[in-house]
Amino acid sequence: MVLALTLLSLGTLQPAEPAPPPEPAPPPEPAPPEPAPPVAAPPAEPAPANASAAKIDLRRARRTRFQGAAIYDIVGGGSRAGTWAGAVQGGFPWSAVRGQLGVGRRGLAIGLDLETARFRRFRPAVVVALRWVDRPRVRVTGELLLGWLVQIGELARRGPNAELRVRVAFPTGRVAPYVMAATSHTLLTDRTTILTAEGETRELSYRHEWVPRASLGLAVAITRSIGLEAGVDLAWYDAPSKTPSIPGFHLGLAFGGGPR
Repeated sequence: MVLALTLLSLGTLQPAEPAPPPEPAPPPEPAPPEPAPPVAAPPAEPAPANASAAKIDLRRARRTRFQGAAIYDIVGGGSRAGTWAGAVQGGFPWSAVRGQLGVGRRGLAIGLDLETARFRRFRPAVVVALRWVDRPRVRVTGELLLGWLVQIGELARRGPNAELRVRVAFPTGRVAPYVMAATSHTLLTDRTTILTAEGETRELSYRHEWVPRASLGLAVAITRSIGLEAGVDLAWYDAPSKTPSIPGFHLGLAFGGGPR
């Protein structure tokens, strides 16, 4: 009996089912990636020193390329040793032909100048010019002209003439504004013939003619050997007794040669 109860109790006792294994924990979410630090642009390489020097030299060459142009010798006065320049000017009332040759230091030049006013007044002269200031951007030249004045027509005049000129030019690249101021003095000779019952009597008298003059204009260098210029001319004949003359104008062509 006891054995039967024991077997019955053993039969009723079933072994407990094992517990299901725990679910694995979800993997942790990965942390967001940190933003990459900004990459700095590589510094620009500085221009080589020789490139900057080349640019400076190029600008300087452009500014100084026409410093020795023939047109600047005409409007600014004087010429370097071994160079020559000539010019032909036409206008109202003055026209002129000029040639000069550099013979020494400081732009010392000698030349010939022939000018006429309406082809009734002529003045051939010898020119001596010397540069007082010779810089890349400014030229100042003094000129002395010695010649002979001949005026034909009803108011005929003649006599020795001397003229002092001061020229100032401001070359900048291909162009050069300029100013010329002059004072011209002529010793006029008057011959008078007196007829009397006793015969003829001739008398000579002298008087002074002063003509202050000025010109201002602009010169353009086409090349170092050829250039053009235009200007306005002011003159005052028989100053100061008479009124100033009407302003005139002129156009000029300059040319030259030599080691410029």
